[in-house]
Amino acid sequence: MKVTDDLFQLIKSLEQSEKRYFKVFASLHIKDAENNQYLKLFDAIDGQGSYDEKELKKIFAGEKFIRQIHVAKNYLYGNILKSLRLYHAERSKVNELMDILRDVQILFDKSLYKQCRKLLNKAKKIAYTYEKHAQILAVLDWEKTLARTGSYSDTNESELLSYYNEHNLATEKLSNLNEYWNLATKAFLFRKKKGDIRDKKDLNKFNDIFKHKLLLSDKYATSFLSKTFYYNLKGLYYLTNKDFNNLLIYAEKTVKLLEDNPVLMKEDNYIASLYNLLLVQIELKKFDNALTTINRIRSIDTSSPALNTRIFVTSYDTEINLYMKTGEFQKGEKLVPMIDEGLEKMKSRINKESKILFDYNIAYVYFGLNKYEQSLKRINEIINDKDLKIREDIQCFARVINLLIHYELGNFDLIEYIIKSTKRYLSSKNKFNKFESITLDQIRKLISGKNTDKKYIFVEWKKKLESISDDILEINAFEYFDLSSWIDSKLSGKTFTEIIKDKTHKNKR
Repeated sequence: MKVTDDLFQLIKSLEQSEKRYFKVFASLHIKDAENNQYLKLFDAIDGQGSYDEKELKKIFAGEKFIRQIHVAKNYLYGNILKSLRLYHAERSKVNELMDILRDVQILFDKSLYKQCRKLLNKAKKIAYTYEKHAQILAVLDWEKTLARTGSYSDTNESELLSYYNEHNLATEKLSNLNEYWNLATKAFLFRKKKGDIRDKKDLNKFNDIFKHKLLLSDKYATSFLSKTFYYNLKGLYYLTNKDFNNLLIYAEKTVKLLEDNPVLMKEDNYIASLYNLLLVQIELKKFDNALTTINRIRSIDTSSPALNTRIFVTSYDTEINLYMKTGEFQKGEKLVPMIDEGLEKMKSRINKESKILFDYNIAYVYFGLNKYEQSLKRINEIINDKDLKIREDIQCFARVINLLIHYELGNFDLIEYIIKSTKRYLSSKNKFNKFESITLDQIRKLISGKNTDKKYIFVEWKKKLESISDDILEINAFEYFDLSSWIDSKLSGKTFTEIIKDKTHKNKR
Protein backbone atom coordinates (compact mmCIF):
# COMPACT_ATOMS: atom_id res chain seq x y z
CA MET A 1 0.00 0.00 0.00
CA LYS A 2 1.34 3.41 -0.94
CA VAL A 3 2.11 5.64 2.05
CA THR A 4 0.54 9.06 1.59
CA ASP A 5 1.82 12.26 3.16
CA ASP A 6 -1.41 14.32 2.99
CA LEU A 7 -1.45 14.73 6.77
CA PHE A 8 2.21 15.80 6.76
CA GLN A 9 1.55 18.40 4.06
CA LEU A 10 -1.53 19.72 5.89
CA ILE A 11 0.37 20.08 9.18
CA LYS A 12 3.32 21.75 7.46
CA SER A 13 0.96 24.26 5.82
CA LEU A 14 -0.37 25.48 9.17
CA GLU A 15 0.53 28.89 10.54
CA GLN A 16 1.71 29.05 14.16
CA SER A 17 -1.60 30.62 15.22
CA GLU A 18 -3.48 27.77 13.50
CA LYS A 19 -1.35 25.18 15.31
CA ARG A 20 -2.04 26.84 18.66
CA TYR A 21 -5.76 26.93 17.87
CA PHE A 22 -5.76 23.24 16.95
CA LYS A 23 -4.20 22.28 20.28
CA VAL A 24 -6.89 24.22 22.14
CA PHE A 25 -9.52 22.65 19.88
CA ALA A 26 -8.09 19.18 20.52
CA SER A 27 -8.29 19.62 24.30
CA LEU A 28 -12.03 20.36 23.95
CA HIS A 29 -13.10 18.03 21.15
CA ILE A 30 -10.89 14.94 21.30
CA LYS A 31 -11.59 12.40 24.04
CA ASP A 32 -9.35 12.81 27.10
CA ALA A 33 -7.93 9.30 26.83
CA GLU A 34 -6.93 9.93 23.22
CA ASN A 35 -5.96 13.57 23.48
CA ASN A 36 -2.29 13.21 24.39
CA GLN A 37 -1.76 10.48 21.80
CA TYR A 38 -3.07 12.53 18.91
CA LEU A 39 -1.30 15.69 20.01
CA LYS A 40 1.92 13.70 20.28
CA LEU A 41 1.33 12.32 16.79
CA PHE A 42 0.68 15.86 15.58
CA ASP A 43 3.93 17.13 17.15
CA ALA A 44 5.94 14.16 15.87
CA ILE A 45 4.82 14.74 12.28
CA ASP A 46 5.31 18.49 12.63
CA GLY A 47 8.90 17.85 13.73
CA GLN A 48 9.79 15.80 10.64
CA GLY A 49 11.66 17.37 7.75
CA SER A 50 10.06 14.88 5.35
CA TYR A 51 7.34 12.35 6.03
CA ASP A 52 8.70 9.11 7.53
CA GLU A 53 6.03 6.64 8.62
CA LYS A 54 8.54 4.01 9.71
CA GLU A 55 10.04 6.49 12.15
CA LEU A 56 6.57 7.27 13.54
CA LYS A 57 5.97 3.57 14.15
CA LYS A 58 9.22 3.40 16.10
CA ILE A 59 8.35 6.45 18.22
CA PHE A 60 4.89 5.12 19.10
CA ALA A 61 5.75 1.42 19.22
CA GLY A 62 4.02 0.97 22.59
CA GLU A 63 0.79 2.78 21.68
CA LYS A 64 -2.34 0.91 20.61
CA PHE A 65 -3.35 3.45 17.95
CA ILE A 66 -0.15 2.88 15.96
CA ARG A 67 -1.35 -0.62 14.98
CA GLN A 68 -3.83 1.10 12.66
CA ILE A 69 -1.87 4.23 11.86
CA HIS A 70 -3.95 4.98 8.76
CA VAL A 71 -7.06 5.25 10.94
CA ALA A 72 -5.26 7.53 13.42
CA LYS A 73 -3.97 9.71 10.57
CA ASN A 74 -7.45 10.07 9.04
CA TYR A 75 -8.91 10.95 12.43
CA LEU A 76 -6.23 13.57 13.08
CA TYR A 77 -6.57 14.94 9.53
CA GLY A 78 -10.34 15.36 9.94
CA ASN A 79 -9.99 17.10 13.29
CA ILE A 80 -7.38 19.53 11.94
CA LEU A 81 -9.81 20.51 9.17
CA LYS A 82 -12.61 20.96 11.73
CA SER A 83 -10.40 23.27 13.79
CA LEU A 84 -9.46 25.25 10.67
CA ARG A 85 -13.13 25.72 9.75
CA LEU A 86 -13.80 27.22 13.17
CA TYR A 87 -10.60 29.28 13.17
CA HIS A 88 -11.31 30.88 9.81
CA ALA A 89 -15.08 31.27 10.28
CA GLU A 90 -14.80 34.86 11.46
CA ARG A 91 -11.97 35.75 9.08
CA SER A 92 -13.91 35.10 5.89
CA LYS A 93 -16.85 37.17 4.72
CA VAL A 94 -18.12 34.19 2.72
CA ASN A 95 -18.15 32.08 5.88
CA GLU A 96 -19.92 34.90 7.72
CA LEU A 97 -22.48 35.06 4.94
CA MET A 98 -23.10 31.30 5.06
CA ASP A 99 -23.45 31.44 8.86
CA ILE A 100 -26.07 34.19 8.54
CA LEU A 101 -28.05 32.11 6.05
CA ARG A 102 -27.91 29.13 8.41
CA ASP A 103 -29.19 31.40 11.20
CA VAL A 104 -32.00 32.56 8.92
CA GLN A 105 -33.08 28.92 8.50
CA ILE A 106 -33.14 28.44 12.29
CA LEU A 107 -35.15 31.62 12.88
CA PHE A 108 -37.53 30.78 10.04
CA ASP A 109 -38.26 27.37 11.55
CA LYS A 110 -39.20 29.20 14.77
CA SER A 111 -41.48 31.58 12.83
CA LEU A 112 -39.35 34.60 13.81
CA TYR A 113 -39.81 36.28 10.44
CA LYS A 114 -38.91 39.84 11.43
CA GLN A 115 -35.58 38.64 12.79
CA CYS A 116 -35.07 36.76 9.51
CA ARG A 117 -35.52 40.01 7.58
CA LYS A 118 -32.92 41.81 9.72
CA LEU A 119 -30.34 39.11 9.06
CA LEU A 120 -31.16 38.99 5.35
CA ASN A 121 -30.57 42.75 5.06
CA LYS A 122 -27.14 42.23 6.62
CA ALA A 123 -26.42 39.24 4.37
CA LYS A 124 -27.44 41.13 1.23
CA LYS A 125 -25.15 44.04 2.07
CA ILE A 126 -22.17 41.67 2.47
CA ALA A 127 -23.05 39.76 -0.71
CA TYR A 128 -23.22 42.91 -2.84
CA THR A 129 -20.08 44.43 -1.29
CA TYR A 130 -18.02 41.32 -2.05
CA GLU A 131 -19.74 40.49 -5.37
CA LYS A 132 -20.96 37.09 -4.15
CA HIS A 133 -23.58 36.60 -6.83
CA ALA A 134 -24.52 33.03 -5.87
CA GLN A 135 -25.15 34.18 -2.30
CA ILE A 136 -27.21 37.13 -3.60
CA LEU A 137 -29.47 34.55 -5.25
CA ALA A 138 -29.72 32.64 -1.95
CA VAL A 139 -30.70 35.81 -0.08
CA LEU A 140 -33.30 36.65 -2.74
CA ASP A 141 -34.78 33.16 -2.47
CA TRP A 142 -35.24 33.69 1.26
CA GLU A 143 -36.82 37.11 0.69
CA LYS A 144 -39.27 35.54 -1.75
CA THR A 145 -40.00 32.78 0.77
CA LEU A 146 -40.75 35.33 3.50
CA ALA A 147 -43.01 37.24 1.11
CA ARG A 148 -45.00 34.07 0.33
CA THR A 149 -45.13 33.07 3.99
CA GLY A 150 -46.75 36.40 4.85
CA SER A 151 -49.16 36.05 1.92
CA TYR A 152 -47.45 39.13 0.43
CA SER A 153 -49.21 41.32 3.02
CA ASP A 154 -45.97 43.05 4.09
CA THR A 155 -44.49 43.27 0.58
CA ASN A 156 -45.46 45.89 -2.00
CA GLU A 157 -45.40 45.46 -5.76
CA SER A 158 -42.16 47.42 -6.34
CA GLU A 159 -40.35 45.25 -3.78
CA LEU A 160 -41.50 42.07 -5.49
CA LEU A 161 -40.36 43.47 -8.85
CA SER A 162 -36.95 44.31 -7.34
CA TYR A 163 -36.53 40.63 -6.36
CA TYR A 164 -37.14 39.66 -9.98
CA ASN A 165 -34.73 42.27 -11.38
CA GLU A 166 -32.03 41.54 -8.82
CA HIS A 167 -32.32 37.81 -9.54
CA ASN A 168 -31.89 38.40 -13.28
CA LEU A 169 -28.92 40.69 -12.75
CA ALA A 170 -27.15 38.27 -10.39
CA THR A 171 -27.82 35.39 -12.80
CA GLU A 172 -26.45 37.38 -15.74
CA LYS A 173 -23.29 38.26 -13.80
CA LEU A 174 -22.77 34.64 -12.78
CA SER A 175 -23.22 33.55 -16.39
CA ASN A 176 -20.84 36.29 -17.58
CA LEU A 177 -18.24 35.22 -15.03
CA ASN A 178 -18.64 31.57 -16.02
CA GLU A 179 -18.04 32.43 -19.70
CA TYR A 180 -14.82 34.28 -18.85
CA TRP A 181 -13.77 31.42 -16.60
CA ASN A 182 -14.31 28.99 -19.47
CA LEU A 183 -12.23 31.09 -21.88
CA ALA A 184 -9.47 31.46 -19.28
CA THR A 185 -9.45 27.71 -18.62
CA LYS A 186 -9.07 26.93 -22.33
CA ALA A 187 -6.26 29.45 -22.83
CA PHE A 188 -4.27 28.73 -19.68
CA LEU A 189 -4.52 24.95 -20.03
CA PHE A 190 -3.33 25.24 -23.63
CA ARG A 191 -0.30 27.26 -22.52
CA LYS A 192 0.32 25.00 -19.51
CA LYS A 193 0.58 21.99 -21.78
CA LYS A 194 2.63 23.60 -24.55
CA GLY A 195 4.76 26.11 -22.66
CA ASP A 196 5.93 28.78 -25.08
CA ILE A 197 4.28 28.04 -28.42
CA ARG A 198 6.66 27.50 -31.33
CA ASP A 199 4.42 25.62 -33.73
CA LYS A 200 2.31 27.63 -36.20
CA LYS A 201 -0.71 25.32 -35.98
CA ASP A 202 -0.63 25.53 -32.19
CA LEU A 203 -0.36 29.32 -32.34
CA ASN A 204 -3.40 29.53 -34.65
CA LYS A 205 -5.40 27.26 -32.32
CA PHE A 206 -4.45 29.42 -29.36
CA ASN A 207 -5.34 32.69 -31.13
CA ASP A 208 -8.74 31.27 -32.16
CA ILE A 209 -9.75 31.28 -28.49
CA PHE A 210 -9.39 35.08 -28.46
CA LYS A 211 -11.84 35.70 -31.31
CA HIS A 212 -14.70 35.38 -28.82
CA LYS A 213 -16.90 38.49 -28.52
CA LEU A 214 -16.25 38.78 -24.77
CA LEU A 215 -12.57 39.41 -25.47
CA LEU A 216 -13.14 42.34 -27.83
CA SER A 217 -13.63 44.91 -25.04
CA ASP A 218 -13.66 45.07 -21.24
CA LYS A 219 -17.16 46.60 -21.45
CA TYR A 220 -18.49 43.04 -21.74
CA ALA A 221 -16.98 42.11 -18.36
CA THR A 222 -19.79 42.97 -15.93
CA SER A 223 -18.09 42.32 -12.59
CA PHE A 224 -14.75 42.79 -10.88
CA LEU A 225 -13.78 39.14 -11.25
CA SER A 226 -14.84 39.06 -14.90
CA LYS A 227 -12.59 42.07 -15.54
CA THR A 228 -9.64 40.33 -13.88
CA PHE A 229 -10.19 37.37 -16.21
CA TYR A 230 -10.42 39.75 -19.18
CA TYR A 231 -7.19 41.62 -18.39
CA ASN A 232 -5.28 38.44 -17.64
CA LEU A 233 -6.47 36.80 -20.84
CA LYS A 234 -5.49 39.81 -22.94
CA GLY A 235 -2.12 39.77 -21.25
CA LEU A 236 -1.65 36.08 -22.06
CA TYR A 237 -2.60 36.74 -25.69
CA TYR A 238 -0.02 39.50 -26.11
CA LEU A 239 2.60 37.48 -24.25
CA THR A 240 2.12 34.51 -26.58
CA ASN A 241 2.24 36.75 -29.66
CA LYS A 242 5.30 38.63 -28.35
CA ASP A 243 3.61 42.04 -28.33
CA PHE A 244 5.27 43.25 -25.14
CA ASN A 245 4.19 46.89 -25.36
CA ASN A 246 0.51 45.91 -25.30
CA LEU A 247 1.31 43.28 -22.68
CA LEU A 248 2.69 46.03 -20.42
CA ILE A 249 -0.56 48.02 -20.80
CA TYR A 250 -2.69 45.10 -19.63
CA ALA A 251 -0.30 44.11 -16.86
CA GLU A 252 -0.55 47.65 -15.47
CA LYS A 253 -4.35 47.65 -15.91
CA THR A 254 -4.61 44.43 -13.89
CA VAL A 255 -2.54 45.82 -11.02
CA LYS A 256 -4.57 49.05 -11.01
CA LEU A 257 -7.88 47.15 -11.04
CA LEU A 258 -6.82 45.25 -7.92
CA GLU A 259 -5.44 48.31 -6.13
CA ASP A 260 -8.64 50.25 -6.91
CA ASN A 261 -10.73 47.48 -5.32
CA PRO A 262 -9.01 46.66 -2.00
CA VAL A 263 -12.16 45.07 -0.55
CA LEU A 264 -12.30 42.54 -3.39
CA MET A 265 -8.56 42.14 -3.87
CA LYS A 266 -7.06 38.84 -2.78
CA GLU A 267 -3.40 38.80 -1.80
CA ASP A 268 -2.57 35.86 -4.07
CA ASN A 269 -4.10 37.58 -7.11
CA TYR A 270 -2.24 40.79 -6.29
CA ILE A 271 1.07 38.91 -6.07
CA ALA A 272 0.35 37.21 -9.40
CA SER A 273 -0.48 40.52 -11.10
CA LEU A 274 2.72 42.14 -9.82
CA TYR A 275 4.66 39.11 -11.05
CA ASN A 276 3.18 39.43 -14.53
CA LEU A 277 4.07 43.13 -14.52
CA LEU A 278 7.61 42.19 -13.51
CA LEU A 279 8.06 39.79 -16.39
CA VAL A 280 7.10 42.33 -19.03
CA GLN A 281 9.21 45.07 -17.40
CA ILE A 282 12.21 42.77 -17.66
CA GLU A 283 11.35 41.87 -21.25
CA LEU A 284 11.16 45.56 -22.19
CA LYS A 285 14.44 46.16 -20.32
CA LYS A 286 12.81 48.46 -17.78
CA PHE A 287 15.17 47.08 -15.17
CA ASP A 288 14.90 49.87 -12.61
CA ASN A 289 11.11 49.56 -12.69
CA ALA A 290 11.44 45.79 -12.34
CA LEU A 291 13.58 46.05 -9.19
CA THR A 292 10.99 48.44 -7.73
CA THR A 293 8.25 45.90 -8.45
CA ILE A 294 10.30 43.12 -6.83
CA ASN A 295 10.52 45.23 -3.69
CA ARG A 296 6.74 45.84 -3.85
CA ILE A 297 6.20 42.08 -3.85
CA ARG A 298 8.59 41.44 -0.97
CA SER A 299 6.98 44.22 1.07
CA ILE A 300 3.64 42.37 1.09
CA ASP A 301 3.09 41.33 4.70
CA THR A 302 1.22 38.05 5.05
CA SER A 303 1.04 35.32 7.67
CA SER A 304 0.08 32.71 5.08
CA PRO A 305 2.79 30.06 4.45
CA ALA A 306 1.41 29.50 0.95
CA LEU A 307 1.61 33.20 0.05
CA ASN A 308 5.06 33.56 1.60
CA THR A 309 6.14 30.68 -0.63
CA ARG A 310 4.66 32.42 -3.63
CA ILE A 311 6.41 35.69 -2.73
CA PHE A 312 9.69 33.78 -2.44
CA VAL A 313 9.29 32.05 -5.82
CA THR A 314 8.03 35.15 -7.59
CA SER A 315 10.62 37.62 -6.33
CA TYR A 316 13.71 35.40 -6.55
CA ASP A 317 12.81 33.89 -9.91
CA THR A 318 12.38 37.32 -11.48
CA GLU A 319 15.41 38.88 -9.78
CA ILE A 320 17.77 36.15 -10.99
CA ASN A 321 16.14 36.39 -14.42
CA LEU A 322 16.82 40.13 -14.43
CA TYR A 323 20.52 39.58 -13.74
CA MET A 324 20.64 36.99 -16.52
CA LYS A 325 19.25 39.56 -18.95
CA THR A 326 21.73 42.23 -17.89
CA GLY A 327 24.78 39.97 -17.67
CA GLU A 328 25.16 40.67 -13.94
CA PHE A 329 25.83 37.01 -13.24
CA GLN A 330 27.79 37.69 -10.05
CA LYS A 331 24.69 39.34 -8.54
CA GLY A 332 22.71 36.31 -9.65
CA GLU A 333 25.20 33.97 -8.00
CA LYS A 334 24.76 35.80 -4.68
CA LEU A 335 21.08 34.82 -4.76
CA VAL A 336 21.82 31.09 -5.13
CA PRO A 337 22.34 30.32 -1.39
CA MET A 338 19.10 32.14 -0.53
CA ILE A 339 17.25 30.31 -3.31
CA ASP A 340 18.58 26.91 -2.23
CA GLU A 341 17.71 27.65 1.40
CA GLY A 342 14.17 28.67 0.42
CA LEU A 343 13.73 25.60 -1.79
CA GLU A 344 14.74 23.33 1.08
CA LYS A 345 12.71 25.17 3.71
CA MET A 346 9.56 25.30 1.56
CA LYS A 347 10.02 22.08 -0.43
CA SER A 348 6.64 20.68 0.59
CA ARG A 349 5.00 23.78 -0.94
CA ILE A 350 7.28 24.36 -3.96
CA ASN A 351 5.82 22.91 -7.15
CA LYS A 352 7.82 21.05 -9.76
CA GLU A 353 7.63 23.85 -12.31
CA SER A 354 9.19 26.39 -9.94
CA LYS A 355 11.97 23.97 -9.03
CA ILE A 356 13.03 23.32 -12.63
CA LEU A 357 12.87 27.03 -13.49
CA PHE A 358 15.23 27.79 -10.61
CA ASP A 359 17.55 24.99 -11.72
CA TYR A 360 17.56 26.33 -15.29
CA ASN A 361 18.21 29.93 -14.25
CA ILE A 362 20.95 28.99 -11.80
CA ALA A 363 22.58 26.84 -14.50
CA TYR A 364 22.46 29.88 -16.80
CA VAL A 365 24.12 32.07 -14.14
CA TYR A 366 26.94 29.57 -13.60
CA PHE A 367 27.37 29.27 -17.37
CA GLY A 368 27.75 33.04 -17.57
CA LEU A 369 30.46 32.88 -14.89
CA ASN A 370 32.32 30.08 -16.74
CA LYS A 371 31.54 27.73 -13.83
CA TYR A 372 30.59 24.95 -16.18
CA GLU A 373 30.72 22.01 -13.75
CA GLN A 374 28.27 23.76 -11.43
CA SER A 375 26.11 24.69 -14.41
CA LEU A 376 26.09 21.06 -15.58
CA LYS A 377 24.99 19.86 -12.15
CA ARG A 378 21.86 22.06 -12.30
CA ILE A 379 21.08 21.16 -15.91
CA ASN A 380 21.30 17.46 -15.05
CA GLU A 381 18.65 18.00 -12.35
CA ILE A 382 16.27 18.74 -15.21
CA ILE A 383 17.50 16.29 -17.86
CA ASN A 384 17.70 13.30 -15.51
CA ASP A 385 14.21 13.76 -14.06
CA LYS A 386 12.33 11.00 -15.88
CA ASP A 387 9.03 11.86 -14.19
CA LEU A 388 8.99 15.43 -15.51
CA LYS A 389 5.77 15.90 -17.48
CA ILE A 390 5.58 19.71 -17.68
CA ARG A 391 7.44 22.61 -19.30
CA GLU A 392 8.66 20.81 -22.39
CA ASP A 393 10.18 24.13 -23.46
CA ILE A 394 12.53 24.20 -20.44
CA GLN A 395 13.38 20.52 -20.88
CA CYS A 396 14.33 21.18 -24.51
CA PHE A 397 16.52 24.20 -23.84
CA ALA A 398 18.19 22.45 -20.93
CA ARG A 399 19.46 19.97 -23.51
CA VAL A 400 20.74 22.78 -25.75
CA ILE A 401 22.68 24.35 -22.85
CA ASN A 402 23.93 20.88 -21.95
CA LEU A 403 25.63 20.70 -25.36
CA LEU A 404 27.23 24.13 -24.94
CA ILE A 405 28.51 23.21 -21.47
CA HIS A 406 30.17 20.06 -22.78
CA TYR A 407 31.66 22.08 -25.63
CA GLU A 408 33.13 24.56 -23.15
CA LEU A 409 34.46 21.68 -21.01
CA GLY A 410 36.11 20.16 -24.09
CA ASN A 411 34.14 16.92 -23.82
CA PHE A 412 34.17 16.50 -27.59
CA ASP A 413 34.08 12.70 -27.37
CA LEU A 414 30.66 12.92 -25.66
CA ILE A 415 29.13 15.62 -27.83
CA GLU A 416 28.32 13.47 -30.87
CA TYR A 417 26.36 11.08 -28.65
CA ILE A 418 24.63 13.98 -26.87
CA ILE A 419 23.68 15.56 -30.22
CA LYS A 420 22.00 12.32 -31.32
CA SER A 421 20.09 11.87 -28.05
CA THR A 422 19.11 15.56 -28.05
CA LYS A 423 17.83 15.32 -31.61
CA ARG A 424 15.77 12.24 -30.72
CA TYR A 425 14.30 14.00 -27.70
CA LEU A 426 13.46 17.22 -29.57
CA SER A 427 11.87 15.27 -32.44
CA SER A 428 9.74 13.25 -29.98
CA LYS A 429 8.40 16.51 -28.51
CA ASN A 430 7.94 18.23 -31.90
CA LYS A 431 10.44 20.86 -30.75
CA PHE A 432 13.08 20.28 -33.43
CA ASN A 433 12.69 23.70 -35.02
CA LYS A 434 15.08 25.92 -36.98
CA PHE A 435 16.91 27.25 -33.91
CA GLU A 436 17.65 23.76 -32.60
CA SER A 437 18.52 22.39 -36.05
CA ILE A 438 21.01 25.20 -36.71
CA THR A 439 22.57 24.88 -33.25
CA LEU A 440 23.09 21.11 -33.44
CA ASP A 441 24.53 21.33 -36.98
CA GLN A 442 27.01 24.07 -36.05
CA ILE A 443 28.19 22.29 -32.90
CA ARG A 444 28.75 19.16 -34.95
CA LYS A 445 30.87 21.20 -37.37
CA LEU A 446 32.90 22.66 -34.48
CA ILE A 447 33.92 19.22 -33.22
CA SER A 448 34.26 17.44 -36.56
CA GLY A 449 37.88 18.43 -37.11
CA LYS A 450 37.25 18.80 -40.85
CA ASN A 451 37.24 22.58 -40.68
CA THR A 452 39.97 24.09 -38.54
CA ASP A 453 38.64 27.63 -39.08
CA LYS A 454 36.26 27.78 -36.15
CA LYS A 455 35.78 31.51 -36.63
CA TYR A 456 34.13 30.80 -39.98
CA ILE A 457 31.75 28.32 -38.31
CA PHE A 458 30.77 30.89 -35.67
CA VAL A 459 30.21 33.60 -38.33
CA GLU A 460 28.06 31.20 -40.34
CA TRP A 461 26.16 30.24 -37.18
CA LYS A 462 25.41 33.86 -36.33
CA LYS A 463 24.15 34.61 -39.88
CA LYS A 464 21.82 31.64 -39.77
CA LEU A 465 20.41 32.75 -36.43
CA GLU A 466 19.91 36.29 -37.73
CA SER A 467 17.92 34.90 -40.65
CA ILE A 468 15.31 33.46 -38.26
CA SER A 469 15.39 36.16 -35.56
CA ASP A 470 12.18 37.82 -36.79
CA ASP A 471 10.23 34.57 -37.07
CA ILE A 472 7.60 34.66 -34.29
CA LEU A 473 7.80 30.88 -33.95
CA GLU A 474 11.56 31.12 -33.26
CA ILE A 475 11.70 34.26 -31.08
CA ASN A 476 11.06 32.24 -27.93
CA ALA A 477 14.29 30.35 -28.45
CA PHE A 478 16.34 33.54 -28.21
CA GLU A 479 14.61 34.34 -24.90
CA TYR A 480 15.71 31.12 -23.23
CA PHE A 481 19.38 31.49 -24.05
CA ASP A 482 21.26 34.43 -25.57
CA LEU A 483 23.11 32.28 -28.06
CA SER A 484 24.01 35.25 -30.26
CA SER A 485 25.92 36.85 -27.38
CA TRP A 486 27.75 33.60 -26.71
CA ILE A 487 28.78 33.41 -30.38
CA ASP A 488 29.89 37.07 -30.26
CA SER A 489 32.10 36.23 -27.28
CA LYS A 490 33.84 33.55 -29.36
CA LEU A 491 34.34 35.95 -32.27
CA SER A 492 35.47 38.98 -30.24
CA GLY A 493 37.54 37.40 -27.50
CA LYS A 494 35.37 39.12 -24.91
CA THR A 495 33.57 37.16 -22.19
CA PHE A 496 29.92 36.19 -22.48
CA THR A 497 29.24 38.53 -19.54
CA GLU A 498 30.96 41.50 -21.21
CA ILE A 499 28.98 41.03 -24.42
CA ILE A 500 25.61 40.99 -22.61
CA LYS A 501 26.54 44.01 -20.48
CA ASP A 502 27.57 45.93 -23.60
CA LYS A 503 24.21 45.16 -25.23
CA THR A 504 22.33 46.22 -22.08
CA HIS A 505 24.25 49.49 -21.95
CA LYS A 506 23.51 50.23 -25.64
CA ASN A 507 19.80 49.51 -25.17
CA LYS A 508 19.62 51.93 -22.23
CA ARG A 509 21.09 54.83 -24.23
